[in-house]
Amino acid sequence: MGVNELLKEFSRKATLAYARARQPRNYVGPTLFPVNTVNELTFDYWKSQNLLPVMASVQAFGAEAQIASRDGAAKISGEIPPIKRKINLDERMLIALKREGAGDVDMVRNQLYNDLDNMIDAVQARIEKMRMDAVAYGQLTLNENGVIMNVDYGVPTTHKETLSGTALWSDHVNATPVDDIQRWVDTVVADTGIRPTRALTSNVVASHLIQNAQIRKMIYGDQGGTRAVSLNQVNDLLATLDLPRIATYDLQVRVQAEDGTISTVRFFPSTRFVLLPPNSLGETLMGPTAEALLDPEVDAREAAGIYAIVTQESEPPAVWTKAAATSIPTFPMADTIFIGVVLSEA
Repeated sequence: MGVNELLKEFSRKATLAYARARQPRNYVGPTLFPVNTVNELTFDYWKSQNLLPVMASVQAFGAEAQIASRDGAAKISGEIPPIKRKINLDERMLIALKREGAGDVDMVRNQLYNDLDNMIDAVQARIEKMRMDAVAYGQLTLNENGVIMNVDYGVPTTHKETLSGTALWSDHVNATPVDDIQRWVDTVVADTGIRPTRALTSNVVASHLIQNAQIRKMIYGDQGGTRAVSLNQVNDLLATLDLPRIATYDLQVRVQAEDGTISTVRFFPSTRFVLLPPNSLGETLMGPTAEALLDPEVDAREAAGIYAIVTQESEPPAVWTKAAATSIPTFPMADTIFIGVVLSEA
């Protein structure tokens, strides 16, 4: 079997179906921002800045109804950016494919599937990083490969607090995290009428919470200041106080710089604690890609979503595997979160 015969297995229909069936890693983002495919490359939506209802007034029979005003609405708009990555089959694999010896074709086939997986995962990882930036910072800042883009989702300044000094949760003796969480919940409820039920943070923050004197004493009493506690016990305590349950998120991803060097970054920062409402925060918009729109083998109705392709070039000889998408999170519920910076970011 030669390269042409092998590439028939990687037809556009096959790679497209493969890309859209592939499940991402155990990401939190899709639960907060469910995926919605759209046929546009721009987005706009209205974000209510006060979700508390305004009461209707009592009127006499036959009287005209009071006219409502549209207070505190903000429009968020922008473009859905493209995300893409590709890799070529190395020379050793090309030689193996030309050689067509026993096992050579299977080796190349497996490598192509590995490349497909890696490119699709790379695109999904970039989308997850955008979702986590939206949650952790309340904004999205892109400055990559000539693309400069800033989206401010409009988290109120009163829904952000940076702790300092002895209030930092790393001060196990003096910090009062339960008081902080209660204050933040009260702020969101007073402003929006929606009570946060979840909190997202890191294992680093969680490790400080289980060492905190206030939490240990609230669990074990005055003599429990030095006794060990677990995160489950902390959550049981918060539940009795009608405070949000804590979940940790510590997945990491590698980033390749323009000079080729690779570093590791977290999806969610290790220093932050974010209160979340019970329902979704918005959507992960997945628009059409230019590659899919220009591909005669892709139906226009399938242009939105992750696009994947395996192609051959003759000069120089190469087989490329590529994945692409256009995506961005929307965040109409930005008013209902609270972002706490609870550890030093210096």
